[in-house]
Amino acid sequence: MAMRFVATIDGADHQLEVEEIDAHELRVKLGERQFDINVHRAGHSSYSILVDNRSFDFEVMRDGEELVVASRGGATRVTLADAARRLRHPGERAQVAGKASLKAMMPGRVVSVLVNVGDEVVAQQGLLVVEAMKMENELKAPKAGKVVEIKVKPGQTVEKGELLLVVE
Repeated sequence: MAMRFVATIDGADHQLEVEEIDAHELRVKLGERQFDINVHRAGHSSYSILVDNRSFDFEVMRDGEELVVASRGGATRVTLADAARRLRHPGERAQVAGKASLKAMMPGRVVSVLVNVGDEVVAQQGLLVVEAMKMENELKAPKAGKVVEIKVKPGQTVEKGELLLVVE
């Protein structure tokens, strides 16, 4: 039986359907596109995925109510909501409440800090640029609020899970 969700990816809602076909086989439908994928856990939060004989490696970490999905191509924040619940509450968006801590998704180097302490930011506004795996990734605000703490500066190296910035 397929599980249905509303996936909010970079601020846009998408219909997501996931059906388990076999032990490591899933059929995933995102909007009108459908994929049969082979998924293997490679570490605590690492996954190796085969789609049409192409291999992809991902790190998936929870940050509050969001999932941060990082790959060589960058990082994306995803919020999943049960589709049936969303139908009962149309227009409802998952909101990050309280303090939102932005942490490094993988080891890297801070390229630039785009905000200052005290700045008011909107959801999905760029806050930092971090280079990891030879790719520059812009880390965005998970919520609207005020920047209350910046723990890094340009040129600084960071480790996975290290606190970078806090929005309240």
